Amino acid sequence: MIEAHDEERFSFAPFSRHPFFTQVNRWIVERVICPGRQVIVDLGCGPGAVTKLILESLGDKNHARVIGIDPSASALEKARAAISSRAAEFIEGSAEWLSRLVAAADAVVFLNAIHLVLDKARVVTEVRKALKPGGVFAFNTTFFAGAYAEGTGAFWRRWIVRSVQVLKEQGIGVKHTGHAPAMQWLSPEEYRALCESAGLRPTTMELVTVDMTPESMRDISRFWLFIEGALPGVPLEQGSEALQVGLTRALEETKVTAVPRNWLQVVAEAV
Repeated sequence: MIEAHDEERFSFAPFSRHPFFTQVNRWIVERVICPGRQVIVDLGCGPGAVTKLILESLGDKNHARVIGIDPSASALEKARAAISSRAAEFIEGSAEWLSRLVAAADAVVFLNAIHLVLDKARVVTEVRKALKPGGVFAFNTTFFAGAYAEGTGAFWRRWIVRSVQVLKEQGIGVKHTGHAPAMQWLSPEEYRALCESAGLRPTTMELVTVDMTPESMRDISRFWLFIEGALPGVPLEQGSEALQVGLTRALEETKVTAVPRNWLQVVAEAV
C-alpha cells in the first residue's frame, strides 16, 4: 500500500484536470443521470471530480442523493472540502464490499478505475447486488485491449522502451512480465462477459477517441498507479523521472504533437 505522503506527491489529480478527461466522464454521466434516478453512487470517487459532474447534471430541482465511495481517507477529505452540496455524502470503503455500504441504488458509476481492480468479477457482482432491478452500472477505462488507436501502438511501446533505457543508464533493472497486477487489461468482449455473468445487460459499449497531449502524458507519468503499471518494481521517484525523460525522447524521435487514445465506455442495466 502506498504511503499517504507518496499518494499526495504522485497524485492522479493533475491528469484529471485535462479537458479530454472531463469529456469522457461527462459522456458517461449524460447517459446515466436522468429523472427518476434518486440514489447514485460514484464508486472510486477520489477527490470528487466526477461527483461534481453528477451534481451539475442533476441540477437544483432534483432531490437525488449522490454517494461518493473511495478507500482513500485523504481523497475523501478533499472531496468533502470541495463539494458543499447537501445532496452529496462520502463514505470510506472498498468496491469489493459495495453492497454492504449501499443498497437499492439507481445507478453506480465507476470511472477510470475498473482496470485497477484485481477481482473484477467480484466487484461487478457487488455492483449488481447494490442496484435496483432496472438500475444501471456505467464504467469507462483507457487501459483495455483496444486502447491504442490505430497506428499508435508503436508510440506507446517506444515510450516504455525509452523509459526502461533511462533506468538501465542509472543501473536500475525492470522485470516486465506483461501488465502489472494493478493494470490488468481486458478486451471489450471480456468486459461484456463479466457484466452478463453478474446479471447486467450491456446496453452501450462504445469507443471514444481523444487526443492526449504531451502535457497530459507527463501528468500521467507522475501518477503512482501508472508508474507501477508501466515500470513494475521501480521506485516511484525514479520511475516517474524515467517515464518523463523517456516520453521526451519518444516525442523527439516521432515528432508527434498529440497521440489519439481510445476510452471504452460501457453502460449496463440490471436485469
